[in-house]
Amino acid sequence: MAAGALPVLAIPLYVLGVLPMNLAALLVIPLMVAKAVLIKRGSPEGRWAGRGMVAGLVAVTAYDGLRLPMAYLTDAWPDFIPRLGGWILATDSGNVPVGYLWRYIGDGGGIAVAFFVFCGALMNYWPSLIRRRPVILAVGYGVFIWLGLIATVLLLPRGEEMLFAPTASIVVLSLLGHLIYGAVLGLFLSRFLRHTDTAQHAEVTTARRTLPTQPTSSDRPTVTSTTPEHK
Repeated sequence: MAAGALPVLAIPLYVLGVLPMNLAALLVIPLMVAKAVLIKRGSPEGRWAGRGMVAGLVAVTAYDGLRLPMAYLTDAWPDFIPRLGGWILATDSGNVPVGYLWRYIGDGGGIAVAFFVFCGALMNYWPSLIRRRPVILAVGYGVFIWLGLIATVLLLPRGEEMLFAPTASIVVLSLLGHLIYGAVLGLFLSRFLRHTDTAQHAEVTTARRTLPTQPTSSDRPTVTSTTPEHK
């Protein structure tokens, strides 16, 4: 969860002047490596994290399907992701590859990993909360992330200057993008829950079929008397 949450938390910390982005990158890289190792090991938490990473990459791609045309075709939503790449490299000029690598692997995939791992933990204590409305739960999570973004822009002293001006169109479009992101996460979560239930049902059924049964009368061996006959 730390590996998933830190990349997105690093942005408001940088805007506040608390944590330089290049230092945040040095902290994120070993956490990302540790996350990859845990996913590779195939533990229950690792499976949740792996599903979250895939879901997050698909979700952020769907989000950018809305954002990028608005940024480069209509200029209604300026693209600040290259600027993020410059922060990571500690340069005044933007960097598109580094910025988008951070956006996809760090932000888009990372916050999805944090969400999925948290859901996996809640399944041990409150499974009905996750199972009842997984899509709505994930959409709510997307709105929660959006509120954090808007709070960073509006409430932090240099938020608007460093990120973007919160015009009405950008606020609406960013909310729509986060709704898309959350909905995709919810669809993946719902599918993962169904897959898990099917696998558990198949495992229980197989175990029942392989249990030893009570021997029937035809299965019992015939006992032959070895007592010698008396004349």
